[in-house]
Amino acid sequence: MTDEMPFDGQLRRERAGANVGLNPMFGEWQHRFDFAPVPYGNGAAQRGDFRAAIQAELTNQWLYSNEIHLSITLHVDVQTVLETDETADLDNYAKSILDGLKGPNGIMIDDTQVQSLAIHWIDGYGSPSFTVETKGSPDEFVLKPQVFYEMPDGLWYPHGRRLWSEGGAAPTSDFNHYAGLSIMELMSSTKTRARAELRKGGADRLRAYQQGRYVTSIARGFHRSRIEDGFEMHGRRAWQAERQRWLAENGEAFAAIEKILKDARAAHDKFIAVLASFG
Repeated sequence: MTDEMPFDGQLRRERAGANVGLNPMFGEWQHRFDFAPVPYGNGAAQRGDFRAAIQAELTNQWLYSNEIHLSITLHVDVQTVLETDETADLDNYAKSILDGLKGPNGIMIDDTQVQSLAIHWIDGYGSPSFTVETKGSPDEFVLKPQVFYEMPDGLWYPHGRRLWSEGGAAPTSDFNHYAGLSIMELMSSTKTRARAELRKGGADRLRAYQQGRYVTSIARGFHRSRIEDGFEMHGRRAWQAERQRWLAENGEAFAAIEKILKDARAAHDKFIAVLASFG
């Protein structure tokens, strides 16, 4: 016997969530914007208006949290493209569209998440418009509003207080919130220690990075420069102080988590020693 939901049930749940903007449909999303694309070279004012127009149409309550594949189709007048100077190169359109899709009100945190990008134009036979299609891992998204926390590796990780659960959005308890932060803290520090020990053992920077991935969390961290204004940010010392204040009143309940983390750190230290021995 198994409690696993049949596929048709999973499909209905996924579709219901996608219809109200709670999740991409098994990692996929598509939208047609019925206004003309604006190239990046048109100046800051026009780019700002274009970005606002894109984000005004977005109803998603989620953000992709890891790599995605993205495709853009420009629906334009072929004669205008071929016989006038009124259009721009495709890469100019791609840049301005990506800018409109990132940030707190977009579909992704930063455009460095775009692992592959395809853009092409077709004859639109009407008013100019464009369509965006994306594909990512089905589980690699987070719900808005998203909050970032600085970790020991110097990167900032998304860790909001709303989680997708059984097709809906569920608030995160303080216990689970701080447990999640503590786990990310452990994995981040483990990665940092592993790379340091590998470098001491003679590994170059690239090999230390590659070998360190064996003890690296699948959660993606972002460099501070890649996170736009508008996201709530918590520096490492600030959120650790918040956790300490919470622990002062809830430490007994959290003791089991701290024991698990302590044991995990000991196991990680042994594994790091093995990795470092291979160099």
